[in-house]
Amino acid sequence: MSDTMNDLDEFFARVTPDSQRAEIQHLGIVVAGSLSKGLQVKLDRSAVVEGMAVGRYVVIRGQTGRRFFSIITDVALDSTNPAIEKAPPDASDPFLARVHQGTSTFGRLEVSPMLVMEEGSEDPKPVKTVPAHFSSVYEATEEDVSRVFGREDERHFYVGAPLDMESVRIHLNLERLVERSSGVFGKSGTGKTFLTRTLLAGIIKQAAAVNLCLLYTSDAADERG
Repeated sequence: MSDTMNDLDEFFARVTPDSQRAEIQHLGIVVAGSLSKGLQVKLDRSAVVEGMAVGRYVVIRGQTGRRFFSIITDVALDSTNPAIEKAPPDASDPFLARVHQGTSTFGRLEVSPMLVMEEGSEDPKPVKTVPAHFSSVYEATEEDVSRVFGREDERHFYVGAPLDMESVRIHLNLERLVERSSGVFGKSGTGKTFLTRTLLAGIIKQAAAVNLCLLYTSDAADERG
């Protein structure tokens, strides 16, 4: 009996990675799109539209084993019948709301592929193709993000967490970062100054480069006329 239990333990130990993958939230499937304009993803019935956010990382699992590391660029509502927009059902009835949700009405994501991770290769590569129809889309895990940005060590500097992914830590290889010109862009109030200070502090700490900072504001330009 003990030998049988040991055999079962060994078997289930081998399938542990698959069981862990099952815990990763499945968001939806790819239904349309292109490399230049991005991909269209139909959300699953179980996925909450309000839980999606622009800037969040997702991973698309292609049919050839490729994993497309992508970012959400837009969140929208869609329906199978345009008449629903003109004559919406009675939303006060919880039963009707559940019937329509995920069938005649659903959420849609616009996703932009950024990098592709192939089996047997540790280094992500630029995206030159798109996943096939009905490829599964999952939320990006900490392992996926670490594979792209790098894991925490003496060479990688912690800069923060992605939007709505507080449990995921992003570490940058500052030596690689300063090899080329870089910029921090974004709308007002998105944290450009804070991120720039964090990057400069890391570069100074690791003595990765010499920094020349130029301060320019639109207010100052207006005063000069």
